[in-house]
Amino acid sequence: MVSTSGRAHIDAPAPATDKDSRWLERLAPLAAVWIGLLLALGPVFATLLRSLMVDGAPDGLAFDNFTRLFADPRARQAALNTLIIGVGVTLASSLLGFMLAWIVSRTDIPGRRSFEILNLVPFFTSPYVGAMAWQYLTAPHSGILPNLARSWFGIDLSFIRINSISGVIWVLVLFYTPFIYLFVIGPMRNLNGALEDAARVHGLSFFQTMRRVTLPLLAPALLSGAIVVFVTSAGLFDVPVILATPYSIPTVPALIYESIGYPSDFGRAAALGAMMMGVIIMLVVAQRQYLGSRRFETVSGKGYSPRVTKLRPAARNAALALELVYIGCGAVLPLISIIMVSLSPLWRGYFEPSKITLANFIYVLDEFELTRGAIVNSAILSIAGASLIVALGFLQAYSLQTRKNRWANALQPLLSLPNGIPGIIFGLGILIILIRTPLYGTYWIILSAYVAHYFPFALRSIGAVLMSLSPELEQSARSSGASWLQTMRLVVIPLARPGLVATWLMVFIILVRELGSTILLYAQGTETISVAMLILSEQNFLYVAALAVVQVALLGGAFILMSRNSKSLFD
Repeated sequence: MVSTSGRAHIDAPAPATDKDSRWLERLAPLAAVWIGLLLALGPVFATLLRSLMVDGAPDGLAFDNFTRLFADPRARQAALNTLIIGVGVTLASSLLGFMLAWIVSRTDIPGRRSFEILNLVPFFTSPYVGAMAWQYLTAPHSGILPNLARSWFGIDLSFIRINSISGVIWVLVLFYTPFIYLFVIGPMRNLNGALEDAARVHGLSFFQTMRRVTLPLLAPALLSGAIVVFVTSAGLFDVPVILATPYSIPTVPALIYESIGYPSDFGRAAALGAMMMGVIIMLVVAQRQYLGSRRFETVSGKGYSPRVTKLRPAARNAALALELVYIGCGAVLPLISIIMVSLSPLWRGYFEPSKITLANFIYVLDEFELTRGAIVNSAILSIAGASLIVALGFLQAYSLQTRKNRWANALQPLLSLPNGIPGIIFGLGILIILIRTPLYGTYWIILSAYVAHYFPFALRSIGAVLMSLSPELEQSARSSGASWLQTMRLVVIPLARPGLVATWLMVFIILVRELGSTILLYAQGTETISVAMLILSEQNFLYVAALAVVQVALLGGAFILMSRNSKSLFD
């Protein structure tokens, strides 16, 4: 007979040894969903509730925390700066990401397959490392590029101000463009070419067709990517803490971090977090209303495929130049700069090959206990976090896939909620919940934050993989007498393995470079590489550069493995 889930089940009596499997089949996926709801909603409600509680006021709830924020000129300036950064990064990265996706998927430039992968390289680099690298590259007196411009061409680049809001936007655009690129490139490849052909036949120029046909049809992907970029860039702690905070340019994430320090003001920090979450919710609601009132049909039938545009020589050279400049600024120059600094005994703004030394690497890898422990901690937390996230996401995706009803449809947006909350705010929620428990100050509180914040990513990725598997495969295994566990182990998991591996590697990369939530939760002995770099930045930036190279090596290894599963990134 067929169950209400739509999957076939055989009524033949099951062996006695299969009873535990049937019990596990019902409980494990359902438990994963409830754990996900607890992890997603707990920090949100904790932050909202704490924002209404005034420190030292036992009478209960009040709005004094918000009143104090609105009356604080520094908080208002931080909110304005954060808004400018979020909007600027979103607009610029959306334009650049769209252009790169169009160049790779719709033009005839040479090396398209290589650029398809290389455009993702900045995503696999820590934004903190990127900000530090651009500090080395453009500092007025000790920057690599100003010194080269003066000595080689006699050009003064002192007008470049990386320690500014525009500098923060520049660095973030380099590292968030791949988000838009990933959101857009798949739909762009599946775009119904007949629609664009019809527009051109009726007299529209190339740019008119792009504006009136292509862009509107890609609106769902663009808007989804833009909201992710706005939320994550506006709530990012990594880049402003290097390029803005030391220069008296406040941002909301920096104020949250400051409020948690001594003397702590959790009410103020929670109010800042609640305000950001309010803005995010309004954006998501506006996006749903916009998309819900329109039709977006982009997938072509077998008779149509997007036509590759044959560029004129000048346009082809311009497209190739854009690719090379982006990859150079987003990956090559930052990597070269931190390697040069890490190999120098004393940095004066230029590299001296005759004085190359490994002393900085010896210090961070062997002599300094903090960095040695941080490398081990990052490896342990990232491996454990990625494994737990993938396991939880797999069970959740399986549960929602087998229960295609209103209940599953209602749970999907709730389980996806952490995707729309910046890491430092989510870390604040975890801290509020667990600060008075034995988990505080241990690896477990950091691991809890990692799993709670990033399991929706695995849910979405693995859900797409499971949707591609025919239910008949599972039904055949069950009708042949296999238990649920045997079916998972022998059929479903092997077929989904490429997607599971790609998701695990992606989550591992994200966790290795994570700083926003970790910075609020670490204690002595639980520092990660990103936290150790922040601590070292107050002592010796040569050691920071060496540790950054170590982190890049970890991320680079994961990227090489990921590139072998690159097809899953663009499906």
